[in-house]
Parts: sequence; C-alpha cells; structure tokens
Amino acid sequence: MLKNKLTKTFRKFLLSYIIILLFPIITGIVSYQVSIDVAKSSSIESSMLILNKSKDILESRMMEVERFTRQLTLVDDFNNHLNAPMANSSINLYSLRETSRFISTYAHTNDFLEDFYIYLKNYNVILSDGSVYFRVDHFYDLYHYNDLSFEQWKKTILEENHQGEIIPVRSYTSNKKELSVISYVQSLPLNSFNKQLGTSVVTIDQRKIGDLLESLSNQYGGWGFITDNEGNPLTMVGIDKSKIKEIFLKLETDGSSTNRLLENDTLLLSTQSDFNGWHYVAGIPKQGLMEKAEIIKNMTWIVTASTLLIGMILCLFLAYRDSTPIHNLLEFVTDQIGSDTSKHKNEYDFLHGNIANLISNNKSLEIELNSQKHILKDSFIKSLLNGEFHTQKGIVDNAEQTDVLFQGDHGYVGILKINGYGDMENKEITNELSAARIIIKRTLIEQVPTIIMTDLNSDKIVVIFTFIREQESEAIKEIKHIIQNLTTSISNSYRISISSFMGRLFRNYQEISRSYNEAKQTLGYTFTLMNESKMLWYQDIVKETSVFYYPIDMELRLVNAIRMGESFDVKQILDQIFQENFCEKDLSPKIAEQLIEEVKSTLIKTFDSNVFQSSDESGTLINKVLQVQLQHGLGQVWEEIVNTAEEYCTLIKKSKRKTNDQAVKLIIEFLEENFSDPDLSLYRISEKVGLPEKFVSQLFKEQIGEYVSDYIEKIRIHKASDLLVTTNQTIEEISIYVGYNSAHSFRRAFKRVFNVTPKTYRQTINNNGGQNKVL
Repeated sequence: MLKNKLTKTFRKFLLSYIIILLFPIITGIVSYQVSIDVAKSSSIESSMLILNKSKDILESRMMEVERFTRQLTLVDDFNNHLNAPMANSSINLYSLRETSRFISTYAHTNDFLEDFYIYLKNYNVILSDGSVYFRVDHFYDLYHYNDLSFEQWKKTILEENHQGEIIPVRSYTSNKKELSVISYVQSLPLNSFNKQLGTSVVTIDQRKIGDLLESLSNQYGGWGFITDNEGNPLTMVGIDKSKIKEIFLKLETDGSSTNRLLENDTLLLSTQSDFNGWHYVAGIPKQGLMEKAEIIKNMTWIVTASTLLIGMILCLFLAYRDSTPIHNLLEFVTDQIGSDTSKHKNEYDFLHGNIANLISNNKSLEIELNSQKHILKDSFIKSLLNGEFHTQKGIVDNAEQTDVLFQGDHGYVGILKINGYGDMENKEITNELSAARIIIKRTLIEQVPTIIMTDLNSDKIVVIFTFIREQESEAIKEIKHIIQNLTTSISNSYRISISSFMGRLFRNYQEISRSYNEAKQTLGYTFTLMNESKMLWYQDIVKETSVFYYPIDMELRLVNAIRMGESFDVKQILDQIFQENFCEKDLSPKIAEQLIEEVKSTLIKTFDSNVFQSSDESGTLINKVLQVQLQHGLGQVWEEIVNTAEEYCTLIKKSKRKTNDQAVKLIIEFLEENFSDPDLSLYRISEKVGLPEKFVSQLFKEQIGEYVSDYIEKIRIHKASDLLVTTNQTIEEISIYVGYNSAHSFRRAFKRVFNVTPKTYRQTINNNGGQNKVL
C-alpha cells in the first residue's frame, strides 16, 4: 500500500519537476548571458570609484600635510624660535621643548603626520614629536634615508630650498625599523626663496598609501599603483616596480584614455589628480571582471536547486509531515556548521551533538568575553596607578566603562607583599605565589566586595581603599582592621605571611598615583621588620628625611594648571606642597628657602613662556614673585605665592574669554555672509578664524549653546521663510539660494525646524494675509 502511494507521488513529483525545471533553466541561461556585460561594467565602475576615492582621500591627506606646515606659522612660540638670532645667543630649552610638544598635539590628527621633524637652522636643532634633538647627527642615527650620508641628507634635505616638494619612495630607517617612505619637504618660512630659516619634513609610510588600493587586489585579484607626474612610483599593490615604468610610458603615449586591454586580458584603468598631477592606475584581470557573473551563475543554480528541493518537499509533504520540522532543522544546522550527517546514527543524534557543541561554544565565548573585561579593568587600574589620566572626569568615565567601583574620592593605596620567597624563581615557586595571590584577593573580596586590586608582580598586590570624605576619621582604623583580618585568616588557614606598605591619603582620583608611589617608597625603605606581618605607613618614614617634597610630576601639574587658568587646581596643588613640606615635615631654614626658590622658579618660567610674556601684567607678576623672600615669614610668603599664581590664572581666563568672544563673533559674521554657499563647512570656518576644526566646534557649542551645523541650518531656514512669504520664487530656487544642493534636503531641513513643509508654510501665511509675518 505504502509502496504504491510512493510510486504515485513520485510520478506526480516527476511531472511537476520537469515543468518547474524548465523555467529556472531558461531564466538562468538568460541571466547568465546578461550578467557578463553587467558584471563587466559594474566592475569597471567599482574600480574607478575605488581609484577616485583613493585619489580624493590621498589628496585630502596631503592637503592636511601641507596645512600642517602652514599652521606652524600660526604658532607664536615656534615663530619666535624660527626667527631667533643665530646659535651664539642662549636657547630657552624649556620653551623649545614645550613648543615641540604643542606642535605634536595637532600633528597627530592625521596618521600621515605621525612621523615628522622640523629643522631650525639658527639653533641647529631638530624638533620631532615632542622631542628636541640638539645634535642633528643623533637624530640622523635614528631616522635617515639609507641611500644618503649624513652630509648629503643635511645638504639636500635640511639646507636646500624646498617648496612643497614630494620626494618619491626611498628606503628609510625609522628608529631601527626599515620602511619605504615618500617625503613631503617644505622650507620655512613659507615662500622663503631667498633666505630659508628652517625645514619641515613629513615622512609617510608607503604602506599607508598602499592601503587605499588594497581593495582592488582583495576584490578582483588585480593590481594598482600610484606615481608622481614624472612616473616615479609612490606605492604599489600586486605589481612589480619594474613593470610600472613600462605601463606609465604607455599611458603617456596613448593619452588620458582609460579602459584599454593589456596583454593577458587585463583591463587598464587610470586617472590623474588635478591637485598634484599624480597618476592612479589599476589593472583588473578578466577573471576578476567575470567574478560577479560567476556569482550570478552560481546563484542561478542555487535558486534552481532550491526550487527543485521545494517541489520535492511539497510533493512528499503529507507523507513526511511529522518529519518536516526535524528535517528543516537538520538542513539549517548542516548549512551553519557544515558537519557530516553520515558520521551519526540518525538525525536526532546529529542535531543533539551539534546543538550541544553550539551551547558549549557559546559558554566558552561568554567566558572569553568576561576574561577580556577583566583585562580591560586591570589595564585601567594600572594606568590609574601610573598617573596616565590628566582629569578627574577622564578617570570617572573610564571607571564606568571597566566596572571599577569607587566608594568615594578619598582613600589610600597599599602594597601587600607575600613574605618568605625572596628572590627565588622556579616553576613551583611561581605556582605557589599565583595561588597565594588568588587566596589573598578572594579573602579581601569576602571582606570588601568592591575593593580595587591589581597584581604588581609575582609576590605583590596593589590595593586601593576608597571612601567618602565623611569617613576620613575612621578610615585608617578600618583599613588596619581589614588588613589584620586578612593577615590572620590567610596565616591560620594557609600559612601565608604578608607585609603591608601604605601611602598617604589621596583626596581625589588624580592623587592615587602619588599615594601609590609613596607606598612603593615605603616598600623600598630600608627598615628592619621585627614582625614580617607588620603594617608600615609612609608617614612613619617621611619624618626621618630632611629633603623637601616637590617631585617633577607635581611641578608639571602646577605648570599645566596655571597655563589653563584653573585657579582652584593651582591653589589645591600649592596647598598640598605646603602641607607636605611644612606640616608633615620639619624642614631646616636652608632647605625651606631652596623649596621656595624652586616654586618661584616654576612660576617665573610659566609666566615668562606663556601668552603674556610681552605684557605689562605678566612683568608685574614676575617682579612680585622675585620680591618674595623667606624672611617675610613663611605664612606670608606662601600666601603671596598663591595670590600671585591666582592673579595670573585670572589674566589667562580673561584673555581666553576675550579671544574666544572675538573668534565666535568672527564665526557668526562669516556664517551670516556665506550661508548661501553649499560648500560651507567646518574646515572653511576654521581656515577663516585660524583655529583647528575641533576647537572651533567645541568653542561654538560652549559659547552659543548649539553646534555650528545647527546654527547654519537655522540661518538658512529663517532666510528661506522670509523668501517664501515675500517673493514668488519657487521652492527649488529658494533652496539653491539659501545653500542647499537639492530641494529634497531643503524640505527635510525646513520641516525639522518649523515642523511644516515649505509649501504648507507659504500657503498658511498667505491665507492669513500675513505677507510680512515670519514664524
């Protein structure tokens, strides 16, 4: 009975199969023939798009490289050094280093500017990415063209006159790394045809340019290259350098036409830059051109096979209804995993095994993600301890992202050292120390679930205790209690002995690195512990020294705070210096006088090297600092230092406010005059006001309360609303007049501002008889 039914079903299915089969076969043949021409033209258009896109990107990057050189002329400190007298006069080393660091901050906005150096002829020094090389030959040892000697490099690169010259690909050594680079060279000042004072050199790794053409090779298996207007190769992908000159000569001979066939059925495409005359050339093999056609052909066969399979399923549906869900699931798992069903007893075993594997893999992936999260958290804690964050907000934001939970902004940093191992190192000792660290951290978490910890090395753990200000009086007692419980617990249960070394109190997250360094100093202090589990505090050892406390990182924080005009931070840092030296220590008068002179020197250098170095206010403040003497009394001396620093911060803020107000006024005037220009952009605005684009955007947002793009849109839409009710111009004409490229984008912007379409707005105003009314 069943056999007869199957035979009947098979006959019906066979008839349906033949009928259905005709349509996909005919459609597939036609589609395959048409796909050849479509795929060929599509591949050519796609390749030309890649070439033109590469050209646009590279031109934009090179324009930014040129703009970097122009922006150097806007840096006052740099111009002062560039035009300074020859090297027989003294060099302000501090200012020179600060100028180098300042230049490097906006040079990093473009990855083409990552490797640059600037030669100052009068000083015979080189500035490079925040560093100053006072010996040019030292710089040459680290960064040089492999085919140029030191004398040749200095004569042809540094001392010759270059006006935006591009040096083709050369072998280059960059800090012991071998590279192939092109170089952009510009003499300073700009247009210095007669007297050159310096040279700016930007070296660009050939691979960064080659990445723009990488998609040609990846997508079609083709090749590409870029040459300058003389045929010198700048970068190449998938082609030998020896063949480039031959192809370039063909381009020069045949003119600028594209889409020609070379030998081996390779299609040659080319375009030339109007900006610098560079040639962008690509070659696509026939196999690459036909790739899309092959895909269409394969898809045609897949659709045909799928259609046949669906027909079979429909014919056999009633007989195999109960097995259909398992069968569909089986196909899905087979397609996704690619396993062989023949290796299993039946379909159920096949699905059971593979689904179990999927669940196991999912759990493994979840574990891996969690482990990465722990790595990020540990990395953040180490950066925090090393003082790599410059703002309180930056620390808070990173803590939220890595799930580091601070109980407050006050606390102590401590180091827990596992005793009894000394300098012994072997596999067994390492395993024991790893187990001991795990036990210590687990025991600490049981007492304080939110405690912050990280490994210092194999036998040390750094612990950060945090609490709110109101708990400050009880903090030390609580920390001692936690450490005592930890020591007792691990000693009784695991026979692990530890020593604790604590820094002093920090009152904000930026001081965590200071407390950490104090804990390390306590750890390294030559102190004979009578009991290995003793707890030692930094304040217990700091009283035994007569050296004043004024580390370089604190001086840098003070300088940065003064230059930013942050009077609150300045006062806080100076108060901390006073507290550390005159409250926590008993300095001799001579040592105290040295400290005062160090702080005075910091203030004078900061006042003299900043934007007020030629103003009367700055000179007055420097004289006030010079007149401060210790014999006036320690309290009065320190008060005068704090007041003078705060006065300078006030000048900085006043100057910034005035400069920012003028810049915003200039921006608004420029927008009002040029709102009808469809190419109006943040780049053009920044060029007009002579400030970086990012700074212009942030400044405008802070001063006006909205972004530049939103402000431009409002100007255009309100101008358009006037024209809608006072003229008979069409909406298309008005959209072009107010700076939109299309009427469609204008309508969307208008509705976004007024919540109605331009047509409805005009009709509503006219119907109400309000020709002069504007919403």
